[in-house]
Amino acid sequence: MPRPVLALLLLWVSGAAFAAESTAPWRELLLERTELAESANALVRLRPLYEAWTPPDPQLAEELTALSSPVSAASPGPSLLAWLGNATDSIAQARFNPGEFIQLPRIHGPETPFPDHQPLRQLATVRIALIKTCWFMGESTAALDLALENLALSRALLVSQEGIVPLLNATRIWQLSLDGIYWLARQPDLTASQATRLQLALLRDERLASDALVRAFRGEFTFFTHLVVDRLPRTRDVELLLSGISSLGMAPPVPPADGEPRLSIPPAGREPFDREATLQSAAADVRGWTAAFAATDRHPRDLNDRHTRRHLQAHAAEIPALLRYASDDTPVTHAQIATIDAEIASIENPVGKLFLIITTSNWEPLSVHVYHREAQSRALTGLLAWRRFGKPAAWKDLVTAGLLPAAPADPFSNQSLRLELTPPRIWSLGANGIDDGGAGDGDNVGRPADFTWPAGL
Repeated sequence: MPRPVLALLLLWVSGAAFAAESTAPWRELLLERTELAESANALVRLRPLYEAWTPPDPQLAEELTALSSPVSAASPGPSLLAWLGNATDSIAQARFNPGEFIQLPRIHGPETPFPDHQPLRQLATVRIALIKTCWFMGESTAALDLALENLALSRALLVSQEGIVPLLNATRIWQLSLDGIYWLARQPDLTASQATRLQLALLRDERLASDALVRAFRGEFTFFTHLVVDRLPRTRDVELLLSGISSLGMAPPVPPADGEPRLSIPPAGREPFDREATLQSAAADVRGWTAAFAATDRHPRDLNDRHTRRHLQAHAAEIPALLRYASDDTPVTHAQIATIDAEIASIENPVGKLFLIITTSNWEPLSVHVYHREAQSRALTGLLAWRRFGKPAAWKDLVTAGLLPAAPADPFSNQSLRLELTPPRIWSLGANGIDDGGAGDGDNVGRPADFTWPAGL
């Protein structure tokens, strides 16, 4: 029989946290959900429009994607312009109506599909092409309307998602909405009043990243961890438990084939898998991160090492033989089986600890990904304040002039975003927290040393 958890490849190496010192009941972390009426869920109305937002010609689709770059000066070609003209009505229908919200399908385990994110991302991409088209045609008000509709879409997704995968997808749409605003902020003929309109929309999104992360982590615990634990077999047979973990509860457990070495049933009184203890540990993990997000409104650098990896490695040190057995597909000897049996018989909740080691996700890059967008949103408020001021200026001058409530904080440091007036640019220190001078063209793809937004003035 293949090792039961090989497919998961020990995800703990990139880690999350479960602080043993947290004693709050795990049920307090569960994310409540009230189903929206279909009339209030905008997705019900938008789904019939999805197909109209993707060009049938692959070349047009590539051109459309290229136009989504915030630093591209290109305009749509004739064929794409014709297609955009045909898509205009369906794009107009995608505006939010009063009283509408977005509610994605409830997560029912790791097999849950998310069919709405890609079409909504396509909607945001089409809108960026239309923003540029309208702007080049002198229809600046329509261009701003489209940019703000994209921002409203990303905001609605961020406040409604209930897990890590939905958050990642919502954040990508948020990036597109911010890229559209960044493109407008770089246009030399953007007026002060237009800059004010865009800036005020961004300023209303204070704590959008932190609140979205808190909700996503709680949702991940509620609709992933809790569901997977609940679906694992009710048995003291460690082999069946490991088989259940390998499929995350999605398939019936499979015992070893006849003649294969197998682990023994633990002695009476020794439970290999304590569901309550496992959920309590997983909840403590999540609480460490949500507390950091709520307290600081910035990326909690090194929390993975300080709070997560430390506990996961401690568990790994308790069950080294079981961990090797679960992750190594090489033949096992009877002596090794005996060692594992003894380990299981002497350690509290050994399978639960293995479950946490294997299924705990990598939270730190997710936090970086989300706060990158937060940094961009804050940088844009500064770029737009420069447009209102008439020239690049220091934060204190913009605050004194009433163009900003305060210097925009850098989510990756304890200070404000950095800026230079010549050439004019704003930058964040990025994931490493080191000021590398703010080099970059504004695309910020990959892993740049700093996240940088040149003004383009």
